[in-house]
Amino acid sequence: MIRYFKYKFDQALEKSFLNLALFLFIISFVGIIFLSLIFYLLFLIGIISVDGAFGKFFWQTFTYFIDVGTISGESYGENTSADAIYKILITIFGIIIFSSFIGIISQALSNRIEELREGKGYISEKNHTIIFNYTKKTIPLLTELFKSYENEKKTIVLLSEQETKYVSVKIESAINIPKNINLICRKGYGWQKKIPLLLDFKGASNFIILKPDINNEFLTQNDCDNEVGKTLTSLITSDDYQQTGGNIVSEFSSRQKQILYEIFNLENVNNVISTTKNKKDYPVFVESEDIRAKIISQAVFNPDIVEIYDELFSFEGSEIYFINTKNLNLNIKSKLNNLNGKTIYEINAIFDHIICLGTYTTKDQNSIKDHDLIVFDPEILWVDLIPDDKIDFDKIDGLIFIANDKKNIFDEINHCDDRKDEIKTIDPTLDKFDHKIRIALLAENVSENRIKKILNNIKDTNKLKNVDFIRVYLDESTPLTIDKFKDTIDYLNADGIKLELFTIPFDNWKHEQIYPYTDLSKLLNEFNCYIFAYDDITDEDDNINNVKDNKVIDNYVLFSNFDISNKEFQNTPRSFITEVGAFKSKDILERYKRNTLSPYFGVDIIDINTLISKIISTSSLDKNNKKLIDLFLDLNFSIKTYTVKQDSLETTFCELEKFFSEKKQILLGLIDYDFKDVKETYKSSCAMPRRKISNIIINPDQRKKLSLNKGDRIITLSK
Repeated sequence: MIRYFKYKFDQALEKSFLNLALFLFIISFVGIIFLSLIFYLLFLIGIISVDGAFGKFFWQTFTYFIDVGTISGESYGENTSADAIYKILITIFGIIIFSSFIGIISQALSNRIEELREGKGYISEKNHTIIFNYTKKTIPLLTELFKSYENEKKTIVLLSEQETKYVSVKIESAINIPKNINLICRKGYGWQKKIPLLLDFKGASNFIILKPDINNEFLTQNDCDNEVGKTLTSLITSDDYQQTGGNIVSEFSSRQKQILYEIFNLENVNNVISTTKNKKDYPVFVESEDIRAKIISQAVFNPDIVEIYDELFSFEGSEIYFINTKNLNLNIKSKLNNLNGKTIYEINAIFDHIICLGTYTTKDQNSIKDHDLIVFDPEILWVDLIPDDKIDFDKIDGLIFIANDKKNIFDEINHCDDRKDEIKTIDPTLDKFDHKIRIALLAENVSENRIKKILNNIKDTNKLKNVDFIRVYLDESTPLTIDKFKDTIDYLNADGIKLELFTIPFDNWKHEQIYPYTDLSKLLNEFNCYIFAYDDITDEDDNINNVKDNKVIDNYVLFSNFDISNKEFQNTPRSFITEVGAFKSKDILERYKRNTLSPYFGVDIIDINTLISKIISTSSLDKNNKKLIDLFLDLNFSIKTYTVKQDSLETTFCELEKFFSEKKQILLGLIDYDFKDVKETYKSSCAMPRRKISNIIINPDQRKKLSLNKGDRIITLSK
């Protein structure tokens, strides 16, 4: 029995600090009563000289117990030896109890601080953003979110299976956290039952689920997608989310897996929409592997497209805004009515600091008559960029603009009747990028699925039928054979594209020669587009500048010298496309690109982590942004570039805008290059004209004079 009570007692103490404090309180109270009784009994038998009622003995016992200074305040002559000894014993008992209290409180506070550092503390916030999983996209994503929340206080909660101290140090070493941002890290998995209460799902307004990186825990893309699906399902089905809803952006590798979880959670999503009356609570999905292939293929036909997307999708400079024209105040609406019945080109001719891309209408999916169209989102966004007809504000929900901020849009609308001057007609000499393309795809240890996605998307983007030939260079140790690409070969042949597979020893093929790699450059002279694709590599030592990216940098530097003493290199504009695996490596190559002259017509450095982060961040603010981005990536609308052919062109954005309106295109901006022939610098036997980007200008001051030189490029939007 004694052993049983001792076990229950120990168990109670182990469970809670409150149990321990309560135990000490009881011990103290019982001890004071017990000592008071002894004190009183000693008086009764004449050992103690103090007299009085029991209450007096109880009070004196309490004062000796609680304050060690009480006994020292008494005169020695007022106490017998027995008095002093007994009072000292009571004081010692008090010291033991109170020191225990202090130790327990100190230890409890220390344990609590450690728990908070380990990410175990509960959160109570309003309108906060929750990010699930720490991946290579987390830091670029936070960078974009910090920019988007520049003018407001915001709490961002990051949930990761990694130690919070480690995550915090990684983030703080990479980026500066603004003072208006409260960044909280917590440890756990998104599908755990404790998470909704721990992270305060009820108070959150935005949920972002990042796809984990391939590592020792998640060995394949399928494993990563399953983790996202588990978190998404747990989030949607949680009682807290069912009551309050919120914007969800989930990243999957491909559309196939996304649709699977979309259908699986459809009923629960509809329950949330029914409860919250907010159709915006329907999740937004980002498919990173599909976007990777689409961006690579678009870079083939439009060199420097990544630079343009970086400008449009980020929160620096000008970005895209959806303005609901039905919810404007009366003053703005009356000004806007002056534009009713005008074409998109006439509207843009009036604005000086913004660009109107087109109109949008939001419809309920029940109104769709096409039953073959599979649509899950209850709100369908119908976008009409560059509308052919005159715009009728009664038939649309809003306008789509490019602007520095929303204030610029309303300022321009307010002054839309001020512009009266005539715009001069110009006829510049321009070149389109539409020559025949021969592609070398260098795919070192890249999965079969990723190679096929890239090839298929190149075919889908080949609108002008100007791709002749693609050779895929594989490592000589690859198990892939031409037979595995039979379906892809047939698909490419439909556009007259010949596909070849060629194996090389990637570890040695370029190192067997010496600078300037003349034989190697001539070997690749038949190609005018070089694509470097890489597969995901597990960072076992968690080194963000991994081996893959060292190869990327090495290849970039090598191929940047292919024009040395190579006369044939200049015959056709060539482009260079490479993937990188981390934002730091992208930053290094971007600095190379900005500060060194390149022999290529365009250089596209694709960090899919950074690009996806931009898409996720802009989608979390307005899911219409994601729908518009999809239209760009699926080539429903195309970004085109034209090269200035004449030696110099003095003009304005307004004049160029008028010129392209005749071509039914909307002018977006310019790429200003610096040019130089570096033949003498590199001791080449032939001319070496090179270029570097000086500036990319999207939506400039439209009345300001522009000085364009031969080789500069003009960016437009076309159907």
